[in-house]
Amino acid sequence: MFTTLRYARRPMTPTPPGRLETSCQSLEALGAWLASRDFGRLEDDALPMLLLAVHGRDFTRDFREEFDAGDDWAPALGRTARAVGRAFDFLREDAGIAHLSLVPRPDVLPLLCRFFHLHPQPPAESRVRLAHWLWRHALFDTARSPPDTDALASFALLTPDAGASVRALLDRVGPPPPRGWERYSQPGMAGLASVADRVEANALLALKPRHLLTSAVLEPGPLLEVQGAVAFLPLFPPPLSGAAPPPGPGSDLLLTLANQVFHPVLAPGRSLLGLVRAGVTPSAVFPTHALGPDALAALRLGDGAGFLARRRDGLVTHIRAFIRARTGADPEEDASIPQE
Repeated sequence: MFTTLRYARRPMTPTPPGRLETSCQSLEALGAWLASRDFGRLEDDALPMLLLAVHGRDFTRDFREEFDAGDDWAPALGRTARAVGRAFDFLREDAGIAHLSLVPRPDVLPLLCRFFHLHPQPPAESRVRLAHWLWRHALFDTARSPPDTDALASFALLTPDAGASVRALLDRVGPPPPRGWERYSQPGMAGLASVADRVEANALLALKPRHLLTSAVLEPGPLLEVQGAVAFLPLFPPPLSGAAPPPGPGSDLLLTLANQVFHPVLAPGRSLLGLVRAGVTPSAVFPTHALGPDALAALRLGDGAGFLARRRDGLVTHIRAFIRARTGADPEEDASIPQE
C-alpha cells in the first residue's frame, strides 16, 4: 500500500500483459506523461495500483489477478491518465500540496484517483470539502484498522453522487478535534519522512517563498524534483550527521524548520545566512520565508539563538493557522478553549 511515496527516475515496468510497449499503451508512457507535470513521478508499483483503483478494482491485490492478458489496455490507460492527472491538479490547486513528496499520507491516492474518475468536474464545494477530508484524514484519523482495510473501507464510500461521497468520507473521519493542531505545530523537520515533516513543509510553501536574490517566486515542483528534501536548506550550519547539536542557546533548533528556508542551492561563495544578514534582499521577500521583523532584528544584532526562537514562534502561529484552514476547523471553537 501507499504507506510511503517513492519516486522513479528510470523507465517503469511492467507493461500490461498481452501488449507491446508503445508510446501510448504502456505504464512507462503513462508514468512519463505524469512526470512531465512537475508534480513528481511514481515508482513502478504505484501506477498498476492506481489503474486498479480508477476501475473500481481491489487495488491492494496484484493487478495481474484483477486484469486479464486479453483485456484492452489502451482505454484503461487513458482513463487512468485522466483520473490521475485530475487528482494531481486537485492536490496542487485545492489541497495546497505542491509535490507528491509532500502528500501527508499517500494512502489517499487510490481514493482520489477513483473519485476523479467518477467525478471529472465535481462541484467547487465538493472539492473544498474533499480537501478538508484529505487533511483531517492525514492529521487526525490515525487510530484505525490496518492501512489496507481502512483504505478499502473509505474507497467503498465513493458513489456516483460527488456530494454524498464527500459527506460520507467526512462523517467517517469526523470533525477536527479541539486544538488538534497542537501535535503538529512545533517545528521539527530534519527531512520529509513523517506526516509532521510534510505538514510543516506544506505550511512553509503556502507562503509562496521567493528567491532571496532575485525576488522571483520559487516553483516548488521543479525545485523538489532537483533537490528533494535538500530544497529546505539550513541557514546556520547544522551539526554533523549523527552528532548531537552543540551546547548553547538555540542549539536544539538547528535541526528544525526554524533553521531552514525553501531555496535553491546558491553559487559557491554565497550563503543564505549572508544574504539575510547583509540586507540585500528586498524586505517584501522575508515574509515569504516566515522571517519576521523581530527575528531579523535579532539576527542582525548577532543573536542567533534569539533569531531561531523568534522564527520558531512565528512558524508555530503560521502552522496552526495553516492546519485550521486546511482542515476546515472552526476558529471560534479553538478560540473558546483556554491556552495552557
